[in-house]
Amino acid sequence: MKNRICLFVFVAAFLLSACDTKVNVNVAKPSDNKTDQTATEDEAAPSDEAKSLPVYKLVSKYFSQRYEGKEKEDSEGNPLEKKLVFDGLAQAVMVAEESKDAYPELYKSLNEASITSLDAASSNADGMISQAQEDAGASKKDNRPFFGPYSDYMRVSVLRADSKVLSYVEDYSNFMGGAHGMYGRSGYTYDINTGKKLLITDVVKLTEDDLIPVLKEKLLALNDEDEYDDLDEKLKTYKLDCETVYDEETQELTYGYNWYLDNDGMHFYFGPYEIAPYAVGAADVVIAYDELPGTVNEEYLPDAKSGYIVNCDIPMNASSWDDKSDTSLHFVYETDESVENYDNGFDCTALTLRKGDKSATASDEYFTYNYEKNYLKQYKVVTKDGRQYIYVLALTYNDYTDVMVFDINDDDVKLAGVFNCHLVYDISDPDYYGEFIPIDPENMYFGQVGDLFGTYTCYGRYVVGDDGMPESVDSVYKISWASDEAKLLKPIRVTMLDDDYNEQGMTSLGEGEHLLPIQTDNSTFVDCRLDDGRLIRLKFSKTDYPVQIDGENIEDLFEGLVYAG
Repeated sequence: MKNRICLFVFVAAFLLSACDTKVNVNVAKPSDNKTDQTATEDEAAPSDEAKSLPVYKLVSKYFSQRYEGKEKEDSEGNPLEKKLVFDGLAQAVMVAEESKDAYPELYKSLNEASITSLDAASSNADGMISQAQEDAGASKKDNRPFFGPYSDYMRVSVLRADSKVLSYVEDYSNFMGGAHGMYGRSGYTYDINTGKKLLITDVVKLTEDDLIPVLKEKLLALNDEDEYDDLDEKLKTYKLDCETVYDEETQELTYGYNWYLDNDGMHFYFGPYEIAPYAVGAADVVIAYDELPGTVNEEYLPDAKSGYIVNCDIPMNASSWDDKSDTSLHFVYETDESVENYDNGFDCTALTLRKGDKSATASDEYFTYNYEKNYLKQYKVVTKDGRQYIYVLALTYNDYTDVMVFDINDDDVKLAGVFNCHLVYDISDPDYYGEFIPIDPENMYFGQVGDLFGTYTCYGRYVVGDDGMPESVDSVYKISWASDEAKLLKPIRVTMLDDDYNEQGMTSLGEGEHLLPIQTDNSTFVDCRLDDGRLIRLKFSKTDYPVQIDGENIEDLFEGLVYAG
């Protein structure tokens, strides 16, 4: 991954705001068996079915820095005190901990590359903050305004993730006080079974002479030839069998193609200034797999019989300037005019998906829209029988999320419904925790919040139902987040479990026994691990407030339970 200057801070978004004592519970992928659940990734090897696809997480790190100097205003009288001087976001895709054993090579290569990228962005941040602070402070003395805040955003989108490859892009944009900002895209593709980062020549056997005429034809379909900077000569500088690298000894730059795989073919991206002036913009050329001039390695062709989920970037328009005659698929967001727009984005009250005279609206949806910080996530969902939906995940508060499901089948636009859930995180590494990325219509993970044993977050497997909505297929859910301080205040009787979570009769636990919640059906029981490794089941005689076990209030039985409210 490219090392770009970016600044951010670690934001523990998964913590419920009212809680301060939490546990990093080992996350294990719930099995498809509705009765027997695996407790942790250490206790059972993943099944063949579980190994079909890795579980990925999206790691996001944010930053916001305000002016700390002595100047009160710049030369034009604009206030500087506490002014935002820098704002940024850095993201990376990594293999979640629960897929480490099933995909060790991919886990190692992808995660190491992502950590290198995020750490490099963090280490380069001090220079950008210093520059922004200095620029703001010197603006009055230099008789000029402060053109800020500086910004650096890097968003990750997964565009193909199946049993063969992971291919994703980093979209970045930055501004450092100049005439205009800069933007671009970088593509990365991995063989998920070997962990190898792929070159073009791994996917298709061809030469530069084979590829250049096809690329030129595609590029000329986007712009007239006179808009490019000597297109033939520029294309000859790119090499198929390498990445773009700079040799410090020879001070020479070798250009490799910037490419990635999608379900529609191989994409080649040319950023601003690469082959055309900035005003012409970037070019993203797609060559379908059956159009590629060469022998395509069948190992990397997408499986047409499988469903998939990928990031999409459907345009977002404010209702105040939406063109209702626009025949392209686009979103329209409504804003609360009584609330002033602020730095972090727009406060929205509804979302409409529109295509010409066809539209569907999710009303009374309250969320913040901010393109750069990615508070609203879009996914195109295609089932194995060819049905298509748009899932929009809108973060509301405390990681509660509304999944707005739009049906785009039969050249129509309809609202299938809104699914309420909670974000699910892999928190095995507190420095690089991240939310699960949906990639498989038959293996999606969504979370719910429970209050049977303090407040906890649990998650299970969902599939795309016949109506397009997420449909739960698990009856027992993995607890991914909970308090780790629960201790008995008095002796109680509990149900013992074997390693396969089968009930083995009753036993007594004494005062002071420590219990770590592992899994639950979120309605009648919570399974816990004791410090000596034994598994026990707490069965609840009353599940509404106050929760009871054998007629006794849970607060009278345990200390250390934490509730969020």
